[in-house]
Amino acid sequence: MAPNAKPESSESPLLEDTVAGAVDHKGLPAKRSTSGGWSSSYFIIGTGVAERAAYFGVEANLVNYLTGPLGESTAMAAKNVNTWYGVTTLLPLIGAFVADSYIGRYRTVVIASLLYILVCLFS
Repeated sequence: MAPNAKPESSESPLLEDTVAGAVDHKGLPAKRSTSGGWSSSYFIIGTGVAERAAYFGVEANLVNYLTGPLGESTAMAAKNVNTWYGVTTLLPLIGAFVADSYIGRYRTVVIASLLYILVCLFS
């Protein structure tokens, strides 16, 4: 390659400002210099922290709530808690499939975050 020649995209894709096959929220080609970065990460990290806090808050009190105010037997409460653990463990796999196949990872995070907020506000 000549000293002043422009690098080809197949040799050094990180030197190009646009990301191949990616678009921003306006549908324009995504530029590395202006999209993503920590501004997007703060939202995702904050959502993860809030989700973990909600999960462990429910986990700590679930058996007491099922056996106390709801009046379930200990065996039925244990069954329901195990079902809850299984569902909360498998739902991220379904979310990953939907994100990768249909709506994209950022839209999936936004939709899931809105669902968390709505459930927390109205339950």
